[in-house]
Amino acid sequence: MSGQNAQAGDPEGIAQGLHQLFIHDACTGEYPPQPDTCIHKQLIEKAATIGGKTGSIYDVRLRIRGLFEPTTILGGETPDAAHPYYQVGGAIRARDWSAWHIEVSEPKQTYWLNHYPKVSHTIFKEDFEVIIPMAVGATVTVRVVDGNDRQMDNAESDRADRMQIIAGVTDKPLGGQMLRLDVVKVTAR
Repeated sequence: MSGQNAQAGDPEGIAQGLHQLFIHDACTGEYPPQPDTCIHKQLIEKAATIGGKTGSIYDVRLRIRGLFEPTTILGGETPDAAHPYYQVGGAIRARDWSAWHIEVSEPKQTYWLNHYPKVSHTIFKEDFEVIIPMAVGATVTVRVVDGNDRQMDNAESDRADRMQIIAGVTDKPLGGQMLRLDVVKVTAR
């Protein structure tokens, strides 16, 4: 899967703005009171517009790979029990933790990528696929938002859950947290 290119997964370029999309929520400074955290931007987002035949809705299969801290989402649904950290709908419960998500304007929905039953000073590595419906002309915003100015730092070498990479994307551990999307397949409904 990781070797697929845009032509193989999306030959018509319908979701080309999402293919190989990478967000690195980098550290911008130290936070001495909690050495396993760092200062960072509280909002990073990238948007893409879905192409295709007017009036169409496409099922876009995305491979999602990330290094995230946990947050908690209230009221969302778990469409796949094997991936309970992936939630559809709902709202952020723990605003002081980074919330990674994909927001689609049509059909309107939010897809949360790092929902866990409780928050902790932990970095989770995720690699899974989902199918998200997206209408032609929809804006798809990929975003991380945090209610405070600090995050868990992947570059802390003295913790077992840190110093991770996303194979084929990063060749060395990066500070902060990150997300990589790849379009695997686009199918018209």
